[in-house]
Amino acid sequence: MSVHVLIVGAGGVFGSRLARLLARRGGYRLSLGGRTEARVVPLQRELRAAHPDGEFAYVHIDREQASPERLKEIGCAIVVDCSGPFQLSGTKLVEAAIGARVHYLDLADSRAFVTGIGRFDSAARAVGIAVFSGASSTPALSHAVLDTLTSAWLSIDSVDVAIVPGNRTPKGRSVIDGILSWVGQRVQVFRDGSWQEARGWSGPRPIAIEGLRPRRAYLADVPDLTLLQHRYQTRVRAGFDAGMELGLLNRLISLAGLLVRWRLVKSARVVGGLGNWVASKLDRFGSDEGGMLVEAAGQDARGDTRVSRWSLKASKGDGPYVPVIPAAALVEALAAGRGIRAGARPAAGELSLDQVRPWFDGLALDIKMLSYRGEKPLYRRIMGEGFDRLPEVTRRLHRGRPAVIAIGEAEVTPATTMLGRLVARTFGLPGAAGRVPLRVVIESRDGREQWTRFFGDSPMRSIMTAVPGNLIEERFGPFSLRMRLVVKPGGLDMERVSGRLWGVPMPGFLLPQVRATERVDEYRRHAFDVEIAAPLAGRLLAYKGWLEI
Repeated sequence: MSVHVLIVGAGGVFGSRLARLLARRGGYRLSLGGRTEARVVPLQRELRAAHPDGEFAYVHIDREQASPERLKEIGCAIVVDCSGPFQLSGTKLVEAAIGARVHYLDLADSRAFVTGIGRFDSAARAVGIAVFSGASSTPALSHAVLDTLTSAWLSIDSVDVAIVPGNRTPKGRSVIDGILSWVGQRVQVFRDGSWQEARGWSGPRPIAIEGLRPRRAYLADVPDLTLLQHRYQTRVRAGFDAGMELGLLNRLISLAGLLVRWRLVKSARVVGGLGNWVASKLDRFGSDEGGMLVEAAGQDARGDTRVSRWSLKASKGDGPYVPVIPAAALVEALAAGRGIRAGARPAAGELSLDQVRPWFDGLALDIKMLSYRGEKPLYRRIMGEGFDRLPEVTRRLHRGRPAVIAIGEAEVTPATTMLGRLVARTFGLPGAAGRVPLRVVIESRDGREQWTRFFGDSPMRSIMTAVPGNLIEERFGPFSLRMRLVVKPGGLDMERVSGRLWGVPMPGFLLPQVRATERVDEYRRHAFDVEIAAPLAGRLLAYKGWLEI
């Protein structure tokens, strides 16, 4: 017998695609739910023409006014909520499903909605139904991929997920409203080995997916920001980013975020109408190609450092099918009664990649997976054999992967002149003074080392890269310094060579003076002594102390 599935929001971008997937697979009686029949009629005609034997009735339902009685009238066994945005929605449909003893799942991408679904667990278990939230790209698909990439790993340093849709693929109003609800808002994110606060749609990073032109993605406030760290216990970072194909749209969203940060508006949703209008006017630009990227770094089952990467490229406008594929796979599992336990929970870890993979068939999706071990550490690449002459504790600090988290203490002497304090603040140098606890997080990523030094609660961030001449370049904000690494008895010295400001070489008389040494102290700890001074400004920062790795 056919399993009766109710799709709420069937006339929308995602609901219509879920209906097409389930109709193509067969074995389902579909009720196409919504508030307006006119939105569903074109989909009904399409489905009936392609599947003459199928059942595709329209049913009127409003998720904000749903009731157990209405679901019992419809007579469905499974209800899938494909409407949105979930950032502002209630839980009437969830409660109605429990009351009607009907399995429930949704495509929610709201962090609070998905992570809070567990409050219905007891009620769902009591009536023997499953309630899944986030049966979409996040967290269902991202976790299915990561469970495969990191199977049997001993530890995971970092996990990064990114989604970059094509501009010509349909963008429902609920998608844009959902994004604007968190743009510019304070977001809790796990990075540098601790929970920190950032702003939604900040920190752009390049995204490279084979077959796509380079894209940029920004911090997205989605369920995975909580669930990735919770499930995989990452040591350093768990991130999720999203970005539009057109740089103009990315900049306009960033501008909306600034309105929030400057407290001119409480939420960027106030420009939602304008945002939808602009997006519609730009629909003819860009492409119909988008992608998803999932990366993990850590120690595999053999204890070797490993980086694994899964990428998906969608073309021919098939990108919007990706968010509904996990929902289709869960509908299939529920219909077959495949060991799905009753209760309410996020859809993270509920699907394997093997369960998801068959639903990719017939779609213009190109999926690739790769994994590699043994990346040579940055300092070894620069120093060659000299690296092997360093003390063991120094080599461990600069080992690259797995990421280093070192704990110690530092004596900090900040700038004393007004100009020095101004310059130090510009370059992100800490203003703390005296003896403070020190925590250093060093992560090797994309051939670079990202250093974060926490002097007490004050972070100092820099990025180190290799540059021609066997030199290392350390960048602090707009300023970068090139140095030579010199092996010394018992340690390492860094000798200044040149500097740049916003990429422009600085004349010698403006270059800061730098003294930086690394040694091993009497307790076999990594000891350091660093001082940075600038012409006219005097000392910008000095700190010395020790670390245990």
